[in-house]
Amino acid sequence: EYGGGGDMDKYFAIMEALSYHDLSLVIKFGVQFGLFGMSIYFLGSEKHHKQYLSKVGTLELPGCFAMTETGHGSNVRGIETTSTYDHRNRSFVVHTPNALAQKEYIGNAACHGELATVFAKMIVDGRDYGVSAFLVPIRNKDGSPAPGVTIRDCGEKMGLNGVDNGIIIFDNVRIPYDNLLDRFACV
Repeated sequence: EYGGGGDMDKYFAIMEALSYHDLSLVIKFGVQFGLFGMSIYFLGSEKHHKQYLSKVGTLELPGCFAMTETGHGSNVRGIETTSTYDHRNRSFVVHTPNALAQKEYIGNAACHGELATVFAKMIVDGRDYGVSAFLVPIRNKDGSPAPGVTIRDCGEKMGLNGVDNGIIIFDNVRIPYDNLLDRFACV
């Protein structure tokens, strides 16, 4: 319904065929469709599906899956990035409070990602409601970082130099309410 074939066997067959050519390409493929696209599909609602999935599937919208942080790796309960709800503007403010909370080794971040599924603690009226997922613009169409976003390249990886892992830091980046992937959480 959003342009995909809905056939997981074919998806994995494509990944296997790509792996015979270049494992970097398989990783970028997996990040774009498996992590970024599927996070929107499984964590978002119909409004997110309609707005984003066709663009993700055609690569019109390259993206990232920004969960891992320097200080905790992939221990989601340890995430320190915050997304604070602003009632006045019906928006969220995404922030990296310290160096250990920067998103690190994020695939597609260093060069190509424009939108990221960002995992952050949802703060409402000063109370931490746990980790939720938010769609946060990280790069403009011209390739420059979005306002309030700092992006650094993690550098070359032995044998996987086509993978553009990056570090992402958010400095009070305001996103609209609808960028909350709201299948499991809402305000």
